[in-house]
Amino acid sequence: MTVTTTPAPLSVPRVRRRISLRVKALLIAVLPVLVLGLLTALILTVQRRAALDAISRNLSTSVAGLLASTLDVQDLNLVETQLRAAVASPSVAFIDVQPAGQELRFFTSDTPDSDWYLRARLDEFRRDHPGGTHLRLTDRRAEAYRAALAALEPGTPESVRQHLQERIAALEKVQGQTQATELTQVEVYETPRGRALRFPGTPQPPGALLFRLDIGVTLNELGGVLDRQLYLVLLAGAVVALLAALAAYRAVRGLVRVILAITDAAHHASLGRLHEPLDARQLGSNDELHDLVTALERLRVSLHLALSRLLPGGKGP
Repeated sequence: MTVTTTPAPLSVPRVRRRISLRVKALLIAVLPVLVLGLLTALILTVQRRAALDAISRNLSTSVAGLLASTLDVQDLNLVETQLRAAVASPSVAFIDVQPAGQELRFFTSDTPDSDWYLRARLDEFRRDHPGGTHLRLTDRRAEAYRAALAALEPGTPESVRQHLQERIAALEKVQGQTQATELTQVEVYETPRGRALRFPGTPQPPGALLFRLDIGVTLNELGGVLDRQLYLVLLAGAVVALLAALAAYRAVRGLVRVILAITDAAHHASLGRLHEPLDARQLGSNDELHDLVTALERLRVSLHLALSRLLPGGKGP
């Protein structure tokens, strides 16, 4: 009876991929700098958001306080004048006044020709994001004017068409640009001690509601300054990381050269080539590696002498 056995397959050991000493040194030198730079950028981003919110709130409070003390919604001409004066500030984008219990509404922006467009976008934002405060508007006014031009009926005066075409040509330059607006909602009450302001989340003061204010504040200039500060921090981190990488590369290059020389000498010694000297001075190292190379050179000389004595014709001590 013949028994046939199947030989077990040979297992090939997996070769782990090594990371070179140069790469390790570069990672050790660069990663801490990059992590520190990213953490700094994150902290600055959070502080930027907090600073913009605080400044926007203070500015809105100032404008709301001024309007609350002087605004009379019964005098239409005075309301228009006061709102125009308020939006003349570089940071105030628009003001929306809604008197209590009335259908009448006052909306004024820093671009009077586009009040109708901004008012519609504000209403959409209120409907889609109740209580939201961060309004981002993408400029689509050119498209809106084109739609209005296309909807004109035959017989419309040519001056109207020409005006719409001029507005389209002017707005094409800013088409698609995005503007961030901080929206603050304020309620003005008439109390026994005078008018009082109520912001979202604060208790309602005793008295009758006079009107509501929606104030849009744009802090583009301040946001640009804070963005440039963030970019400078990131740039400085990148430059420091690059310098650290160069310094680490130069330091490790000399280290690797010594290690390769030691490895090459050990390889030669394993083949019996003990006559090739290992000169530490040529490697340019003057630290612990220099001592190691010197010790290995002494060991090579000792082994060479010992083997020479063991060979036929060798001389003893």
